[in-house]
Amino acid sequence: MKINLAMVVVVVAVFVILAALARLKANGRTGSYKRRNLLTDNELEFFDRLVKALPAHYIFPQVAMSALLEASSGDKKIAHSDRLRIAQQRVDYVICDSRCKVVAVVELDDRTHSRTKDNVRDSRLEKAGIRTVRFQSRNKPTIDLIRTSVLHADRESEQGCGIGTSDVKPGALVEIASVPSKSAN
Repeated sequence: MKINLAMVVVVVAVFVILAALARLKANGRTGSYKRRNLLTDNELEFFDRLVKALPAHYIFPQVAMSALLEASSGDKKIAHSDRLRIAQQRVDYVICDSRCKVVAVVELDDRTHSRTKDNVRDSRLEKAGIRTVRFQSRNKPTIDLIRTSVLHADRESEQGCGIGTSDVKPGALVEIASVPSKSAN
């Protein structure tokens, strides 16, 4: 009986040691990953249009919302909750001037975009004074329309006026319904 009990204790001890070693190894494990493209072919083609349309601006694709917004609540719990709301979100493109001041966020809407979620995201950006310019992926705008829309958004944020109206606040959404074109220009 003493031998069986001793064997059980040894087996359990070995099992506990092996489990602890496996856990330590797992904590230091780097995981298994493969390279992923930053942009899809569609997003890359639109990025090229943005670069051509706005040569004096910096264009940053796939930017985390947390790089653009910070929680402003004085209540730590609310601020933490607000940070978590945007922690996993990113915008398609951020347009900045030569001093890296954000001019606008540009979104390329395709079938994966949810109008409800987009409205919430746009509202958050608007509250921070960042204008969103949206284009439809299926009807990509010309380079001239991109330039006009984004630069107009930049002037609006400085002057506080909207496209065709004088009562659009800085940071408001500018949605562009573009027409299909055969060429990028």
